[in-house]
Amino acid sequence: MAAPENTESPPHEARAPLLTALAGQGAAFVLCFGLAMVLRRGGGPVIELPLILAAQGVVAAVVGIKWGLPRWWLPLNLILPAAAGAALMLELPSWVFLAAFVVLALIFWNATGERVPLYLSNRRTWAALSDIVGPDARQFIDIGCGIGGTLVHMAREKPELRVTGIESAPLPFALAWLRCKLSGARNISIRYGDFWNLDLSGFDAVYAFLSPAPMPALFEKARAEMKPGSRLISNSFAVPGHEPDEIVELDDRRRTRLLIWRM
Repeated sequence: MAAPENTESPPHEARAPLLTALAGQGAAFVLCFGLAMVLRRGGGPVIELPLILAAQGVVAAVVGIKWGLPRWWLPLNLILPAAAGAALMLELPSWVFLAAFVVLALIFWNATGERVPLYLSNRRTWAALSDIVGPDARQFIDIGCGIGGTLVHMAREKPELRVTGIESAPLPFALAWLRCKLSGARNISIRYGDFWNLDLSGFDAVYAFLSPAPMPALFEKARAEMKPGSRLISNSFAVPGHEPDEIVELDDRRRTRLLIWRM
């Protein structure tokens, strides 16, 4: 299906939500600690530190939503002040903070710039994908494959299918690579990198469990590159202005919906 050239910037070029979250935490810190100080100097009640930190988390969460942060940032904004306060009160060695930061960065590498958190597909989704990707398909790719569960399932269920994954977060990629190697399946390949730089023309089915942010640009990329008859499958996230050709609803706790567009 032909499409006009996409002139939109890819999602990873958008303003990083991490900066918005940090700005929200800063504003909440000034407000909550400033108010506590004013009350104390004015002869009012002395507010204990845990209450101030809890208030900061609530204010930061509300500010983040008002400033357009995705809702999955809500729990992060809520717990960050309390976690930082607890770490300081416990007098943990400095290397603990560095190690925690490195681990989180390796896991949530995509969350700051591309606005794609780590979502994991469940077993019912795997089974549904096996049905959706019919016997005529020869090439399947999971873009943002996480820790590789979907890849291993599809490779085992469909030995005639060539299964590919791509992931740009270092730690999930490493786990997915190891998981695929240990599976023993010979029809899996996995790449480290940015799927925006990957040509989708060779794939019969493209599966994505990303976030609302990249879906419009991904749809335009798929429409421009994928061959007629191939399918783009999105877990849960729609493309504004483009109704899917088919929706598969799963009876799981998430109420998962698989949205399918035929190119």
